[in-house]
Amino acid sequence: MLISKNMAKVVLLLTMSPCFYAYSVEFNTDILDASDAANIDISQFNSAGYIMPGDYHLTIFSNGERIGPSQKVSVYPIEKTASSENIFNTVCVPSNNLEKLGLTEEAEKKVLTHHEGQCLDLSPLTGTNLTFDLPALALKLTVPQTWLQYSDPSWVPPSRWEEGIVGAFIDYTLSLSGAKYNSGSKSVYASMNGTSGFNMGVWRFRSDYSMSYQKENGGNSSDKHESHNFDFNRFYAYRSIKALAATLTVGENYFYSQLFDAWQYTGITLESDDRMLPPKLVGYAPEIVGVAKTNATIIVKSQDRIILETTVPPGPFRIQTLDSSIQGQLDVTIREDNGEERKFTISTATLPYLTRPGQIRYKLVGGKSRYEDHRLTGDTAIGGEISYGVSNAWSLYGGSQLSQHYQSVAVGVGRDLSMFGALSFDINQSFAKLSESDKQGRSYRVNYSKSFDEVKTNITFAGYRFTDEDYRTLSQAMEERRTGQDAYSPKESYQIYLNKYFDNFSLSLNYQHNTFWNSRSQTQYGIYANTRFSLSKVKIRDINLTLSAFRSQREGVNDDTLSLYVSVPFDQGGNLTFSEQYTKTDGKGRYNHNVGYSGYDEGLSYSMNAGLTHGKEVDSESSFSGYVSKDMSLANLAASASYVPSQYKSLSGTLSGGLTGTSHGLVLHQPAYGDTRLLIETPGIAGVPIEGESVKTNAFGLAIIPSVTSFRSSSAAIDVSALPDNYDAIDTMTDVTLTRGAIGYRQMKVIKGYKLFATVKMSDGKHPPFGASIRNKDNVELGIVGDEGIAWVVGVAENEELGVFWGNEKRCTINLPETIDPKTQMLLMPCK
Repeated sequence: MLISKNMAKVVLLLTMSPCFYAYSVEFNTDILDASDAANIDISQFNSAGYIMPGDYHLTIFSNGERIGPSQKVSVYPIEKTASSENIFNTVCVPSNNLEKLGLTEEAEKKVLTHHEGQCLDLSPLTGTNLTFDLPALALKLTVPQTWLQYSDPSWVPPSRWEEGIVGAFIDYTLSLSGAKYNSGSKSVYASMNGTSGFNMGVWRFRSDYSMSYQKENGGNSSDKHESHNFDFNRFYAYRSIKALAATLTVGENYFYSQLFDAWQYTGITLESDDRMLPPKLVGYAPEIVGVAKTNATIIVKSQDRIILETTVPPGPFRIQTLDSSIQGQLDVTIREDNGEERKFTISTATLPYLTRPGQIRYKLVGGKSRYEDHRLTGDTAIGGEISYGVSNAWSLYGGSQLSQHYQSVAVGVGRDLSMFGALSFDINQSFAKLSESDKQGRSYRVNYSKSFDEVKTNITFAGYRFTDEDYRTLSQAMEERRTGQDAYSPKESYQIYLNKYFDNFSLSLNYQHNTFWNSRSQTQYGIYANTRFSLSKVKIRDINLTLSAFRSQREGVNDDTLSLYVSVPFDQGGNLTFSEQYTKTDGKGRYNHNVGYSGYDEGLSYSMNAGLTHGKEVDSESSFSGYVSKDMSLANLAASASYVPSQYKSLSGTLSGGLTGTSHGLVLHQPAYGDTRLLIETPGIAGVPIEGESVKTNAFGLAIIPSVTSFRSSSAAIDVSALPDNYDAIDTMTDVTLTRGAIGYRQMKVIKGYKLFATVKMSDGKHPPFGASIRNKDNVELGIVGDEGIAWVVGVAENEELGVFWGNEKRCTINLPETIDPKTQMLLMPCK
């Protein structure tokens, strides 16, 4: 009863704290059932929202949006002058927050400062208010919209973007596989690729690297093969230019254009970056769809550079994580665990080139063509492309590429046809001076897209291109001058991507056909259908059925795949899977029947499969495989095993992660692929879980949240429900908006220690006054003294020093004992 009675008094005190500084009120302490009513100090509650003078670490909000990490905010004593009615003279809003507020130029001129320019006075901005929310450790500003720049609920203005902190990192994907064949031969394959980098201010310095090792042993000393390779694919640096909504890149790079073919060069580029615009203006990225026969590795290359490598279990897969900035042709390899490889290409089709009225989009480039081993060739070239929105319906665009021996000029027009979709048309004229002759030609292109909302159908992209035999791209011309050999000359290209949606059914069609003047044609087309249904009689819901058919024709050879995939879910979270697959290559058909079980549980995914393969001119064979992947705080791990009794057995594993180092320490983490990341620090507190992530802080209280979206507000929260019993989170959530490639930093305070009742007694035997505050060395309040010196305190540790405050001053110090028994019902805490 004594404990309950005193706890009620502490709760009563907390209810006395309104939100902000206002009028003075005298409380009648007689209502408190305290044995020593004269020894009560609740003067801090006499003024609504009264805040004791001192320094506080607070998060500042502007109109509900965080404008940065927690920072020191000073509160000054109230002066009995007319100006004391201005809250901005009492609470110091640090002046380095001015740009983060997103004020208009006119509003910034009105803002005043005090305390030698260290504090902002926003009172001249009529209607601006400040609220000091001490329980939430927050300082809340309300600024009328009239004083603010343009804003969007889903977009943060550039004034609040952060460049991050200085740091270095290396991100990696490490793969290792080995197989032993019944013939006695063995094979080992290892590869590692990724991006390393260093951030300094606004600059991001990067290098892409790759290495591989392969060893094959045929069973005797004369039948061996071993190879290895290591290469830094490119070195480059870039930075975001907020004022231009553009990115500046120098070094070895790839110029991706909607008008010209991709160009590998060393030089400089300035291009507008749609990612700096509101989300509704961001571009389109393709997806990769296919079917894996076994545990397979999917490798995607652009200009012979690996841009994606991932592993998938048997069955259909869909990859939708490609960067929208990647354009041109992509080479896709499906490497099965038995060594079999299937290759195909996709074109990263772009929507018709339309630009909003009055908006300009551009890319400017200058440099020399680059080929293997970082060598340069040909003349220095300059060029670029630009698009301008003339009106709601019309856009004009064009570009050029110019060098001593090569020139090309392109012009085009985009038209919004309203209910009939969108259309664009462009012409590209090239002039090339080659080693033995001069070539000039034209290329014509038409693009179309349309969304039929009434029938839930999208023609995502449809395009046709015709190219003269003597037309040359810049890369082709440079290569022909270097080698003297004619390049493959494209003739016609047809592409169409169609999506149809029903209530529980979706259908995707794609077709791509390319012909050449001096080579055989290439054709790829396929259909992908998916549906969900339930069997109510047997109480099975959300059965997933997928049907796909693909054909790839290269060099006159057809590669056909037809597959049916069924997944039946169980209440425990697992899925029973069935698949039927037919493949045909070089006239040889093969059937594969497969049954398996897969599941997912808190970052762990797994699958087990058994199959039977047979067909014409193919011996029947059984197969068994397993796959498991785990998203861990330090890295992502995947492993697989396969056994085909008549052929081979194999093991493989993939480890993906990164190591980031800053002035705060080193952190091993999940892969960020060279992109933006957020460093979370819970000073000195390990094992703090981050909500929504398979991430916990390491022994130094550090954790990395990888792949944070650039130029968009990203939130991070402590998973309070998973915190250990002796942890208390002071900061539970934070958010940040980072520029591309930045290493963001946020500190989130977590207290680790005991939670217990204690009696505070001073040297003279008396207790501190009712309402006195108990704080740690960081000025964080851990408890409030109640009647007879009883207090509920949290987050205390052995040998810790605490301070007891009342009357605006620290009055005595508590030194906690060397050992604390958490089972103690009441701990005596002498205050000297």
